Amino acid sequence: MNRSNRGIWIGVIAIIVVIALGWWWIAANQSVNTMTNTDMATSTVSTSTATTGTTSGGPAVTDRSSDTVNSIVASLSDGSEFASLYTSTGVAGLIGSGGQFTVFVPTNAAFAALPSGTISNMTAAQLKRLVEYSIVNGRAIQPGTEMSGAVQAYSGDPLNFSDLNNIPSVNSSIIVSEYKGSNGVVYLVNAVLLPPQKSNE
Repeated sequence: MNRSNRGIWIGVIAIIVVIALGWWWIAANQSVNTMTNTDMATSTVSTSTATTGTTSGGPAVTDRSSDTVNSIVASLSDGSEFASLYTSTGVAGLIGSGGQFTVFVPTNAAFAALPSGTISNMTAAQLKRLVEYSIVNGRAIQPGTEMSGAVQAYSGDPLNFSDLNNIPSVNSSIIVSEYKGSNGVVYLVNAVLLPPQKSNE
């Protein structure tokens, strides 16, 4: 084979090698991109699942097992309106450290949403009954498992419960958060529980 032919063949081989290397580089990059996209998709699915898992479990639960229900009620800054009535009506003094109790504490916004004069026009007896209607004596209940009308409040009136789409509520009030205490449970709710009106009121 003469020198000119040898040069041609060397050139052809060099071109083939360059083309082969180019194909290999393109294939390698496509593989890396595919893996990256797959990893990103997996990460997105995992993040979405984690977010769903943390937002679909109902109200936030706080363990305050070293505190009594009375101390929990007194400590809730968003429930200070109820805490004031809880103390001033003398009901707090009726709730001891023993036994089990459930207390539904309306938020301050819930009191502000009441028609003007609702609280100020109540007698001392009516205010006491209002507070007692937010308490269940002798049980730390789980609202989502209770049947409507089956639970009697401390005031002697029935409470109605529902659990629609994992959103527990008592009467028409939705439970916002839950605090587990040493002698019961306290629920922060978004509406004031008004006892049924008596015929002599």
